[in-house]
Amino acid sequence: MKQKQIYIILGAIGFILLLFWIVVFTLVIKNLRGSNETGESPVVEATLCDEGASDLCVVNFGANSLNRMVIHFQLPSEGYAAFYVKATNRETVSVYTCEVDESVPTNAYCTGLRTPLGETIDLEVYTTDEDKLIARGTFLVSAIAISTPISLPSESPVEEVLPEELPTEEFFTEEVPTEEFATEVPFSEEEPTLLPEGESTPEPVSPNP
Repeated sequence: MKQKQIYIILGAIGFILLLFWIVVFTLVIKNLRGSNETGESPVVEATLCDEGASDLCVVNFGANSLNRMVIHFQLPSEGYAAFYVKATNRETVSVYTCEVDESVPTNAYCTGLRTPLGETIDLEVYTTDEDKLIARGTFLVSAIAISTPISLPSESPVEEVLPEELPTEEFFTEEVPTEEFATEVPFSEEEPTLLPEGESTPEPVSPNP
């Protein structure tokens, strides 16, 4: 009888232990399924982009014409969740609003307070819908790309327009044939008459009208 009681007690203890482990495994499986269904992703360590970057990364830091910092992000894929950035510098936290580039859907630009060169900045990326932290990273702002305004076509220098030169008048002289106006002087073979000394040649007398 005593052996039977011992077996019964041991069997009961074993059954209880078996139920306990079954309950433990069931809870673990439920937790795993619940995390997969919610789609929660771990916080990504944001870094500077390289050739093989597949997660959210920073391309460069820039500044716009209003002296505001512009952070250029590269997104893992198109349709990435909308987000904003909290930047901390000198114990000052500022919020950066982010917009996706329509021409390049895998690029996003976040604008906020400018950080001085040579100082570090701590970035935390949050989703705009659930305000959930999805990425964080610390960066040294060693260079800032300044955006240059669009260059308008330069005005060509105004050339001084000189008044048109009046055409010089060309005077043409017609060559008059010498034959028409040439007078033929009859050639006389007679020798000229010699007058004596003291006498002059008589003046021609004009006839009376």
